[in-house]
Amino acid sequence: MLNASIFKKNMCKRVLFFYALFFSLNNCVFSATVFNVNEQCLKAQKLIFELKFDEAEKILVSEAQLNKENIAVPWLSESIIFLKLFISEDADLYEKSSKTWSNLISQTQKYSFNNAWYRHILSDMFIHRALIRLKFNETFSAGSDVQTAYKYLKENKKMFPSFLADNKNYGLLCCAFSSVPSKYQWLAKIIGFQGDMQTGLKEIELYLKSDQTYKEHACLRLEAAFIYGMIQHHLNKNSSVAWTTIEPFTRNYKGHLLETYMRATIAGYNGLNDDMIDILKSKPAYSVAYPFYYMDYMLGLAKMRRLDADADLYFKIFTVKYKGKNYLKSAYRNLSWLCQLKNDEKGAKTYYSLASKKGIAVIEEDKQAEREALENLVWPEDVLKARLLFDGKYYDLALKTLKAINEKKLSHIRFKLEVVYRKARIHHEQGKLEEAILLYKSTIEQGAKQTYYYAAYSALQLGYIYEKQNKLDLAKTYFEKAKNDFSSNKEYANSIEQKAKAGLKRIGK
Repeated sequence: MLNASIFKKNMCKRVLFFYALFFSLNNCVFSATVFNVNEQCLKAQKLIFELKFDEAEKILVSEAQLNKENIAVPWLSESIIFLKLFISEDADLYEKSSKTWSNLISQTQKYSFNNAWYRHILSDMFIHRALIRLKFNETFSAGSDVQTAYKYLKENKKMFPSFLADNKNYGLLCCAFSSVPSKYQWLAKIIGFQGDMQTGLKEIELYLKSDQTYKEHACLRLEAAFIYGMIQHHLNKNSSVAWTTIEPFTRNYKGHLLETYMRATIAGYNGLNDDMIDILKSKPAYSVAYPFYYMDYMLGLAKMRRLDADADLYFKIFTVKYKGKNYLKSAYRNLSWLCQLKNDEKGAKTYYSLASKKGIAVIEEDKQAEREALENLVWPEDVLKARLLFDGKYYDLALKTLKAINEKKLSHIRFKLEVVYRKARIHHEQGKLEEAILLYKSTIEQGAKQTYYYAAYSALQLGYIYEKQNKLDLAKTYFEKAKNDFSSNKEYANSIEQKAKAGLKRIGK
């Protein structure tokens, strides 16, 4: 009887133990972290890329309540914060969002999820925050975020080498750190990452060419295509590849603001200024809560380059309604230029004054605009027209305008250099390389000790010509010259150095 009683007690304990284990395991199954871009998440993702953030947020709040362990929800929620700040550059919104953003990242890090998407999502979050921090000139914090993003990408490369979505972020970092300007070398050392542009481009190409059947990849591949196009234009000097890459991904641009922005940006880089204007004029209406006023700046720029009479309207919309600080100086400088073309001296001075006072001088366009405004530089009409037509890639008209200018009557060294340099660029673009080389060398001779960018950029362009001709020793000479020999230059210095370094890496020197 005693043995039977002990046996029953032991049986009860075992049954209770297995019941407890069953429910414990069951609970783990139901609460385990997952990455599931279900129909509701896909709907939210589409709305986010259409910049309809309020509608997307409602879906994600509901989804978070239904599926608390779905890591796709914080991923999409974070992208809303990033895009709101990317399109607005609103300092007040940035301050209000910072704590929420940090909490969202911290909460995501706490998920227990041994899956490639986990580290990819975190790399996305840290790269996004780094980009915004750079916009607000928080360089050190941005560097820390990039370092963390790289850590997650490196871990994923080891654990999930066939996970191709990572190629977007890893490829971006490879290219960005392939030619870091001296000013930011400390950042590269902290991160401990030596980039390589060709490796980075191949990473992104592999992802773009892969057959990804899951729907969540559609937006990621669009983002990757835009990153790839920007790198091809800015660092690899291949604008045509940039356009052929982004074009098929953005054919729905008339119903999609981000696609409009991406398509118009690369069209402009590729010399398709008329197309850029048509694309921007076809953009869907802005969200009332989150307008993308930088696109008005872009339209003003494209119209100014075509010498359209109504170009000023779009800069005025931008300067009045935009809440950010970047591009304001440039917009006011452009309004001054448009007044100069109309012989409106009073208006030109007013806008130069605003360019010197408004906004911040962090990006190169604004630095250049502020210098010019403080100098109160009044351009000869034909020189300015030629400059703008060149920027719009209307080369025949620009050259015709330049040829009609009497260079002896130009009193300011800037305008003398502008005419010689601009002729060189046009001949270069039209394939008349002998004429271009002579004019670039003349620009270097005349402008080597000036504070303007013409001599340094001429050396850079000579590097490009000799690179294409496979005269690599000459290419090396001029890339190094562009990088090292123009200490007086105060314009576009970081950009010139970065492009020269990219050129030296391409030719293996």
